[in-house]
Amino acid sequence: MDMKKVKILLVAMMVLPVVFWSCKKKQDEIKIGVIMSLTGAASDPGKKVLQGVELAFLMYNDTAKVKMKLIVEDSKSNNKDGVSAMNKLISTDKVKIVIGDLMSSVFLSCAPIAERNKVVMMSPGASNPAIREAGDYIFSNYLLDDFDGKVMANYVYKVMDKKNVVVLTVNSDYGIGVHKAFVDNFTNLGGTILLEERYEQGQIAFRNSLIKIKNLKPDVVYIAGYAAELGNIVKQMKEYNTIYPIAGNVSFGNDEFINIAKNSFDSIIFSTPYYNPQSKEAHVVYFVKEYEKRYFVQPDIAVAYGYDAANIFIKSILDTNYNLDRVKDNLYTIADYNGVTGKTTFESDGSVLKDIYIKQLYGDGRVKIIEQYFIER
Repeated sequence: MDMKKVKILLVAMMVLPVVFWSCKKKQDEIKIGVIMSLTGAASDPGKKVLQGVELAFLMYNDTAKVKMKLIVEDSKSNNKDGVSAMNKLISTDKVKIVIGDLMSSVFLSCAPIAERNKVVMMSPGASNPAIREAGDYIFSNYLLDDFDGKVMANYVYKVMDKKNVVVLTVNSDYGIGVHKAFVDNFTNLGGTILLEERYEQGQIAFRNSLIKIKNLKPDVVYIAGYAAELGNIVKQMKEYNTIYPIAGNVSFGNDEFINIAKNSFDSIIFSTPYYNPQSKEAHVVYFVKEYEKRYFVQPDIAVAYGYDAANIFIKSILDTNYNLDRVKDNLYTIADYNGVTGKTTFESDGSVLKDIYIKQLYGDGRVKIIEQYFIER
């Protein structure tokens, strides 16, 4: 045989396994970790977020050549179990991407582990400003508390024209963040904080705090936390005849809150990141239709944020041609991503620019949009 042909044949034989291995590698299933509060205090929104995440990957996998598999772990709404879940996903499952947790405290507890192992982590709900310093691999597609607290402080002081406020917030990283943001901005405007109270996550009795509030006679009670506790607070406010205007955070729009406290109040003003399930935009209509087909109810904001977080990761994985080591850098290039929760732009510190609503919730469960704040881009 001609020596030149022999050399060509040998080179071809050496190249073929490499090509085959590369193709095989690209066709392998990609594992995506999920850490979510599926039991415990934040289980209701946690389950909704997971539904949104699952829907996004289900829709992607329907037509995808390279499938993506979710490995779901329950943080049980606490830091210890969240950290255990993160260690398991990294050491046992070898994931390079993690969605969750929605709770700031759990997310921030897991962040150093993700950063140390170069695992990209994105929360669909964590909002504590400490996320900005959590690391290069740490992202949140949810508005941080300092903006949320500023918007509500401005609304209460300027629009509601209320100058004396009691602040009652959950004793967690989330509660501490939104508490500080509201208090700092409200007092800077010239308002007076009559009382600052914290309650524990999972607490069900609020008599002592409500008696203090009743005696102070505030213009407004600003309350922030998770749906179950908020429901019990508002229900008990009526029971103890502590009837004052209420302003608060996104959890007032949660079904769990409404189920507990329905007809215990006239109306509540609350802030919430942008999401309009009645939008006529094609991608929102499609999302709502697909969700309703599976769950027979309209998707709420928790579902929407889980869905967008998942789709942002899917976009980054495809943009990098399945090179998971490049996903982190790709996320920093995302600007005005048009999801079901509006436009998403990531800042250089992993936080996000998004728009926000002020809504009014009535005692019978009806909700009305009052104002929309657009973030400057």
